[in-house]
Amino acid sequence: MRGLQGAARMSEREYELYRVIQDYEALQDGFLDRIEDLETTMASIPNFADGVVQKLLTKNHGKHVKETKRSSRKASLKRTFGWESLGKMLNGTGLALVLVVDDERFAPIKEQLAKRKRPPVRPNGSIKRPTWLFTRSKSIKMQVLRNQALSPAQRKRIAKRAAKARWRKVKSRPLIQQPAPQFDVASAPGPVGAQSPRATPPMDKLAGNPC
Repeated sequence: MRGLQGAARMSEREYELYRVIQDYEALQDGFLDRIEDLETTMASIPNFADGVVQKLLTKNHGKHVKETKRSSRKASLKRTFGWESLGKMLNGTGLALVLVVDDERFAPIKEQLAKRKRPPVRPNGSIKRPTWLFTRSKSIKMQVLRNQALSPAQRKRIAKRAAKARWRKVKSRPLIQQPAPQFDVASAPGPVGAQSPRATPPMDKLAGNPC
């Protein structure tokens, strides 16, 4: 929605065609010519540090540095535009990027492009669920068709294997250990741990019984 509103606002303006850009070097040349037309300097472009504009617009590929044990790199005096630096340069020079379709230039490349097999899906959460997705009802139908393709012996073997798997799962569960029942035992009166005295026969009975 924002893109459509922005396009509508831009269509109301009248732009002066300044340069046709077809590659990166043409973009650099466009910025250089614009700075020269404004009769200003690269250092006066706002929101840039010293020397950054010169590196962005230079075409020097850099000089080779002597290889060291740590690394072998290329010390370049050139920088490429990023999203932030490109926006700053467009604002600082009063330019805008406008995309146009060049059918004549694009014709040989268009023949090499492959056709999309499936129409693009809009990134919208309110779209309907595609009918080709796997659902519960389709899963049941596939299971029925699979069972119909099996022989009775195969279905019996599969059911037996599933039953054994269920029994193994039940047997692997830990048994619930219940505490052993405790019974109350009547104990003799007296102090805890005291032994009952041993009964001894009377003396007269011992004397009358020689054994």
